[in-house]
Amino acid sequence: MSNRRRSAALVRLHRRLAWLGGIALVVFGLSGLSHPLMTWFGPQQAAFFPPQGLFDGRDIAAIPAVLAANGIQRAQQVKVMPTPEGNLLQVSGEGGILRRYFNLTTGAELPEFDRRQGEWLARHYTGRADTPIRAIQLQTTFDDAYPAVNRLLPVWRVDFVTDDNLSAFVHTELNALAALTNDTRTLQQTLFQVLHTWRWLDRVEPARVLALLVLVGALAALCLVGLALLVAMPRRDLKGARRWHRALALAIWLPLLAFALSGLLHLLHNAGGAGDGGFRHGPPLALDAARFGGASGELDALADRPLNSITLVAGPSGEILYRLGEPAGQPGQAVTHHGRFAGTPTEKPARLIDAASGAVSALDDEALARLAAARHLGIPPDSLGASTPVTAFGPDYDFRNKRLPVWRVEHTGGSVFIDPANGALVDSASRADRIEGLSFSHLHKWNFLTPLVGRQGRDGLAVAVILLALGLAGLGAGLMARRRRA
Repeated sequence: MSNRRRSAALVRLHRRLAWLGGIALVVFGLSGLSHPLMTWFGPQQAAFFPPQGLFDGRDIAAIPAVLAANGIQRAQQVKVMPTPEGNLLQVSGEGGILRRYFNLTTGAELPEFDRRQGEWLARHYTGRADTPIRAIQLQTTFDDAYPAVNRLLPVWRVDFVTDDNLSAFVHTELNALAALTNDTRTLQQTLFQVLHTWRWLDRVEPARVLALLVLVGALAALCLVGLALLVAMPRRDLKGARRWHRALALAIWLPLLAFALSGLLHLLHNAGGAGDGGFRHGPPLALDAARFGGASGELDALADRPLNSITLVAGPSGEILYRLGEPAGQPGQAVTHHGRFAGTPTEKPARLIDAASGAVSALDDEALARLAAARHLGIPPDSLGASTPVTAFGPDYDFRNKRLPVWRVEHTGGSVFIDPANGALVDSASRADRIEGLSFSHLHKWNFLTPLVGRQGRDGLAVAVILLALGLAGLGAGLMARRRRA
């Protein structure tokens, strides 16, 4: 085939793909803009870390008596945490749904206190100490205002009386802010789900995947055919819209193709939820009185030492251990928000004390994480590979998980991420998940630019490319319409 015929064939193919690929570009471009816009103009939290409390050995000594006085012999998690009433014992029922609170001095239960804890956390994270509250409700499912990307359930939704209907979603087991939204952000999230992920077709997943495959595939093919045209056809003295169309195509064909191909891989990899690592609680704790002993010198020595957390965890034989999280750095020194992405540690390696003897345990967080990983995978601990601490969010373990630090434990099928404070499997990644995660992180979200220009600069460049792409689509549509009229 001569070069002239090849060029003519490419022109015909380009025109056939133009409308479908152009529609895809407009739909995904406009909806893709919502992400940086939500970051720039959405509601901003006033605090980035949970309320801090001062814990000491006296809090530890009270735990067995409070559990025994209230007849609690099994629980998903037991921890001492700061609350508006000072340090209280929080006990999460199996499955992590029901959370109860107990006074560490009297042992008395505080009925319905989890709702108050949710309000207190919402005010802490939003900085709205005196703003009236319109409604508080426990949310156990995802919706447009709180989509599944947030992962944490159940959460308390706290609606403030503001002009923009500000709502905070807080997870009281982690004392974490899961999401912050208002009318504008909820609208943007809804549009993103409708136009970008097509979640309105969730009930007919094959149709959703097929429709997106056709649209994104047409966009990728349009980029490739357009590139072939630029190479095959010699540069001519073009004027007006044609000249601008060619110039824009040359400028942005590579990032557009990266968007499309990484989007295709993300779509196919996650079709039907196949790429979702999922969350699994650790086994419930057995809390009968025989597992606890009296005070010891080790516990007494902690009487005046500040701690980040006091959590009960299970050892290899079901023994109960006190996990003591000590703050990193100097007292009062806080880790910045960006430190969670840079890997700045928020606490020293945890200390583990045997609840029966009061002696310091030879175990550490790594041993607990490997034990939990083996339990979740159903394999012997000696079959596991390497284990490493994760102190920052990244392509393999992203911000959706909300938990740091965790341990990454390798196995023959990939890796799992374990929260050592409760033995939960927070996320998992197969080798295919890793490849797709790197592709989506760097080719779709452009995280490779973050170390060079920062998060704001990265988002600004992405917005500029999308706006140029929309201009390219507009010029192409105008040229097609003019040709039809001719």
